[in-house]
Amino acid sequence: MTLDRKRIPCAAAAGFLGAAVLVLTAGPAFAKGVMDITVPTHPVHAGRPVHVSGKGDDDAARFLRACVQERGGDHGAWHTVECGRVMTSGAGARVEAEVRAAHGGVLQLRGVLYGLSERDDPHPEELRSSPVTSVPVR
Repeated sequence: MTLDRKRIPCAAAAGFLGAAVLVLTAGPAFAKGVMDITVPTHPVHAGRPVHVSGKGDDDAARFLRACVQERGGDHGAWHTVECGRVMTSGAGARVEAEVRAAHGGVLQLRGVLYGLSERDDPHPEELRSSPVTSVPVR
């Protein structure tokens, strides 16, 4: 059996192309997700309820829970106001909350999406949060 020197470059190119396809298809997968909340755009009165709704989804976890958090002003700790039911990934997690600002100033709100490994996971992981929304309070 003799080697045909003209076919060796073609065989090498075909092998290189096959290896490149394997490398490109075996790349890392990126999780996709979002968390959004809806709040009033107008100033609210202190002591009156403010309706906040949120929804989110992410394929990085098996189960999800959406929550609404608040803080007074633009500093300080976030406090969870309400959380929705635990949902399976892909079904969309939702939350509805009534928030009451105690005094005038600025009320900041955000939505947080937690990932859970099991439906009753005691240690959920924060996957993402919505942009912070500021609501003026009179």
